[in-house]
Amino acid sequence: MTTASTPHTWHPARHARPTFRWAPLGLAAVLLMGCGGGDNDDDGTSPPPSAGAFTVGGTVVGLGAGKTLTLQNSAADDLALNANGSFVFVTRLNSGVAYAVTVKTQPSGQRCTVTQGTGSATANVSDVQVRCENLAAATFTVGGSVSGLAGTVVLQNNGGNDLSVASNGGFTFATAVAGGSAYAVTVKTQPAGQSCAVRNGSGTVGSANVGSVEVACATSAAVLPQGDWKQELCVQTGPGQWGRSMFRISKQSETRATAEQGLATYADANCTAAGPIIGGAGSDLGTFNFDRTGATSTLSAFWGSWAQPTGQTSRTVWARKGPYLCLLGDQTPTVFPTAASVESYINIVLSSKACYTQN
Repeated sequence: MTTASTPHTWHPARHARPTFRWAPLGLAAVLLMGCGGGDNDDDGTSPPPSAGAFTVGGTVVGLGAGKTLTLQNSAADDLALNANGSFVFVTRLNSGVAYAVTVKTQPSGQRCTVTQGTGSATANVSDVQVRCENLAAATFTVGGSVSGLAGTVVLQNNGGNDLSVASNGGFTFATAVAGGSAYAVTVKTQPAGQSCAVRNGSGTVGSANVGSVEVACATSAAVLPQGDWKQELCVQTGPGQWGRSMFRISKQSETRATAEQGLATYADANCTAAGPIIGGAGSDLGTFNFDRTGATSTLSAFWGSWAQPTGQTSRTVWARKGPYLCLLGDQTPTVFPTAASVESYINIVLSSKACYTQN
């Protein structure tokens, strides 16, 4: 991606010290790099979804007669089972889409665990293993569900019995609790870039398994970028003058930001002279309203709408990975459904120097 696609008239620099000028630069080329063009109806440059649809399933063993076990795939697509043998989720997955099979509801008096339950669908999946075992008399499991997780959270029950959870959906602590005993689920370790809160986390075990604990995770709002950001890419903007595209981002709230666009100019072809001087009136980019967040262990992503000064509205994704801020064009439905898919694309485009670092 380049930043000088829109013609400008530039004056040669008289000193080695660079200056900064705010000026329109061809917003779509700069902001919406590499994917989607930003318009909801764009059909030109976004990668199409992978072809093919595959089933996800496996085998259940040890489930007691007359008992019911409920599984989930990626925190959805509930599947109730009341017999041992093979199972298949109703919803099929496109090639490359991740799956994560968890237990949503444990059978009464039993505890079931999943192995080989995560991966990416590149063919029909049939090797998920679910093994159930009887609990000791008058003991019951404690568990619930996790939502919004992007990374790994470590939970505890009654100050111990650590449980690492790395996918959304059901969870169950390994140690059963005697009927009449108290339970208290807390977060021991938060996932990177996120904060998880526990609801319905304490009470007294009755005569059935506890499955009502809710753990809701969300990306930390503090990582929403603000300030001045300059693009790594250095391009010639005129005779004896080079520049980097810049954004001035003003955070309005935890989910809203406005931005201006400009150009930092330098007198050398590597844009390595002394830091640019920020000044002048910016070219208004409009307002970004974020309606969804997500994260991996190394990236935070923000999905939202871009209300442009022209009156048009487009979808965008802002992503922060290490020192970098990358802005991607999106569509409806999104071409980046998860933070992992955003990071996969960011890893490709970083070498093009299309992303930004804080000035």
